[in-house]
Amino acid sequence: MNSYKFTFHYPEGSDETAFITERTEPTARKALLKRFGKDIEITDSELHDTDVNATKEQEREALEKIKAMVAELGPQSYLKTAFEGVFEDAEQNIEDDAAYSMKARLEIQAQRAIERGYEVDQLKADLAAARSDVEVLRSQLDHAQGQIDTLKRQQFPEELRRDLWVMVTTEAEASRARMAEAAEKMSVGADNPACVLFKDSVALYRAEKARAEAMEQRAAELDALEPKTEK
Repeated sequence: MNSYKFTFHYPEGSDETAFITERTEPTARKALLKRFGKDIEITDSELHDTDVNATKEQEREALEKIKAMVAELGPQSYLKTAFEGVFEDAEQNIEDDAAYSMKARLEIQAQRAIERGYEVDQLKADLAAARSDVEVLRSQLDHAQGQIDTLKRQQFPEELRRDLWVMVTTEAEASRARMAEAAEKMSVGADNPACVLFKDSVALYRAEKARAEAMEQRAAELDALEPKTEK
């Protein structure tokens, strides 16, 4: 759009100036006469600026013309399908002096999807590491159980009993901590119990709970082996 500067006056009046935004000078002159009346006399005109934004009213008029043209193409028109939602964005932009864009919204949604993908990949990696830790800990548990069973069948030094008690107690505390972490992840996925995060977190919570209880049972058994002191 162009901006035209007009100098004009009413009969027996002094000169006034006005700026009109239009595509051409003839249309700008018509807009000037419509705004100030047909009895004015235009004494001078000049192209003041180019590449000027249209007025809101001009934007509305252009939008209505485009909508009418697209509507004439028929209900199965390719253009009509492509413009779904676009006209509403344009109307909102005019009213709000904004720059809403379906393309921008789609790009934001795509970026969020990518970020969610990264988060899911990280959670999967964390769960895989947790499973690996569980397997290692199960192996350690089996080994500790074997040691405890052996010690039950024979008398062993008190120092060794205390060391084993510290070991299984520490492992029990670690499992309780992992239970808390799994519970937190469960709460994140609680709104979608069918998701992988929620299911895996539940499985991990149950496994760590069973392990913690097993370790605490071992600690109790070791407590029972503590030598009795005579009063």
